Amino acid sequence: QVVTPVDVVPDPGATMANIDFTNWKVTLPIDGDNNGSPDEIMPGSLVNNGYRNVPALQTLMYPDDTDASIVFHTYYAGSVTANTSFPRTELRELINPSNSRVNWTLNTGGTMKVRMKVEAVSNNTGTGSLQKDRFIVAQIHGIINPTDVARLNLSSDSAPPLLKMQWRDGNMVAYKKTLRDDNTSGNALYDRSDAIWDDVSFNFGQVGYEPFDIEIKASTGRLEVIVNGQGHIFRDVSLQKWPFDNYFKAGNYIQTVDPAGFSTVKMYSLEATH
Repeated sequence: QVVTPVDVVPDPGATMANIDFTNWKVTLPIDGDNNGSPDEIMPGSLVNNGYRNVPALQTLMYPDDTDASIVFHTYYAGSVTANTSFPRTELRELINPSNSRVNWTLNTGGTMKVRMKVEAVSNNTGTGSLQKDRFIVAQIHGIINPTDVARLNLSSDSAPPLLKMQWRDGNMVAYKKTLRDDNTSGNALYDRSDAIWDDVSFNFGQVGYEPFDIEIKASTGRLEVIVNGQGHIFRDVSLQKWPFDNYFKAGNYIQTVDPAGFSTVKMYSLEATH
């Protein structure tokens, strides 16, 4: 399902969304160039309001000047990134806009602030108990740095997400990766599988369809998440042992492959610092 932006008269009091795309690219749920991978729009095409003029974004990531937001719409169109089955219209942090292998560690630390609002989401037609399809609006994603890829002779730099902020029937739930066995060490830590890494969660309660604020503060051994002023701190051995580099993500990453599935969110502001 594709949502087409409608013609609106901008509110004279509204301003454009407060987002600087200098260090962000966007991944789309389509493969317009037929190269077998989801299309990506790089920072150079997004900055200085450039995103408003990219044809591929007109139904997926487009402005709504009536409330100074950018709409992120996603649906299953058959094109997904490696190591997942699900589609996304999602921003990916690029510390170096021309090199995705330059990322940050928990020792370096990082903070991301984002203000969003859920507009619409499809009904869940799966076997689970949720009434609506679930989707992720913010992440800290892991990646194996090039030195460790070479040292371990790996074929991929893929790593699990350290943190996922998921909308579930209006609740905002944080999922953090944790070791199944706190004694795991050395090269075994680089195994991204569920046999090594599990999820622990914290439910921040209802955000529903109203604007919400998420702030994520990551550092060695400590991960603080604040949703609408309510904070929760993860602090455990797994964070101290986390071996991966990281990058922030924000947007709309729906967890369904139902052809009728879709989700639509608005983003008002986004900021990442290190």
